[in-house]
Amino acid sequence: MKTSLKTLFAIAFFGAFTATSCSEKKADDAATATENAASDAGDAMGNAVDSAKADIAREPGDTAVVQNQPADKVVEEVPAK
Repeated sequence: MKTSLKTLFAIAFFGAFTATSCSEKKADDAATATENAASDAGDAMGNAVDSAKADIAREPGDTAVVQNQPADKVVEEVPAK
């Protein structure tokens, strides 16, 4: 069987094109997966911040006062009313 140089070039071109298009699809899929993971991580961080803000928020009847003073190794207890 005799093959011409043009046929060999055509086969080589088709093989290179096929390999390139497959790797481009894999690269696009990887990029999409990375973007999705980053978006999910951002959403999770936002939810964690919102949850922490809700936990720290003052509630009605909250009378705790925090003072930035070191204790003198004594903890005072307030008698129950």
